[in-house]
Amino acid sequence: MKLCWLLFCMLWSVMMTVAQAAEHLNDHEAFCQSAARQDCLALLQQQLDSAKPFSVRWYQLKSYQLDYLFDKHLDQQLAQQTTQLLQLEDMPPVFRTQLYFYQAKILHSNGQLLQAQHYADLAAADLAQLFQAFADPLRLVELANLQTVMGQQTQAWQLLMQAEARFAKSKDPVFLFELYTNKALVQQANGQMADAAYARKLALDTILPSGDDGKISVAYGNLGRTYQLLGQYGLAQQYYQQALARMNPGADDVRRQMRLLRLSQVHCQLQDLAGARQIFSQVEPQLVETTYQPLYQYLHQQLVASKAIAQCDAD
Repeated sequence: MKLCWLLFCMLWSVMMTVAQAAEHLNDHEAFCQSAARQDCLALLQQQLDSAKPFSVRWYQLKSYQLDYLFDKHLDQQLAQQTTQLLQLEDMPPVFRTQLYFYQAKILHSNGQLLQAQHYADLAAADLAQLFQAFADPLRLVELANLQTVMGQQTQAWQLLMQAEARFAKSKDPVFLFELYTNKALVQQANGQMADAAYARKLALDTILPSGDDGKISVAYGNLGRTYQLLGQYGLAQQYYQQALARMNPGADDVRRQMRLLRLSQVHCQLQDLAGARQIFSQVEPQLVETTYQPLYQYLHQQLVASKAIAQCDAD
């Protein structure tokens, strides 16, 4: 049985490489595109309910579901699923690594740094083995992303340089988007903001021709945030607006709140109080992630509670 799972995982990894999966260990987006106008999460659950539990198809669908929850910032659902699935005694190694990856990120975002490091180490060990087995540069980008999240910027940069060298002639827009995005993360963490902006612009230019609204929206938003940190608020405003225009109602509702908050903050930084209030009025408080609650509360105090102020201070 274990040999069958090993062969399955090898095949699965090759399939994911051919399909240009890059965003996480397994990419759900091709599946979601096939759903047309049907809600992708509902379709995933429907097919999971009809699949034989713990079959190859079940693990594939469950992997897509986890990716979707992470991509759409549905953190509570993701945490619940990941915690339950980690109780399984036997699972495909690729799927197990995906669980480690998400568990590390969830714990890190909750401030549980020691526990996060434990799962990050487990994921890193698995990813290193997968890379040795399949020589897939995308695995290196995944590993670098995890190192960045854990604050290990030097190791992350080295891995990204390895990935770039191994895939130097690649024209795969998804790989290049992920590579440039993760290079920008490291540069930004190291205070190299101008370099980060350049890398984020490369990520945007690379993914734009693909027509992938999800990744394009992320690219616009990331570039907007970097320009905001650089104090170039006009450019930040422009890119945030373009990020919002690419979002899909329903599927991107949680991520939308983050961009609205940042755009409202930019209007404050431009001393456009009316614009800041107008954007802030579109925020749905119940959908604001825990990470962005302090920013929401601060802007609420500035823009709603203090109606008499002549200007807002959102730095």
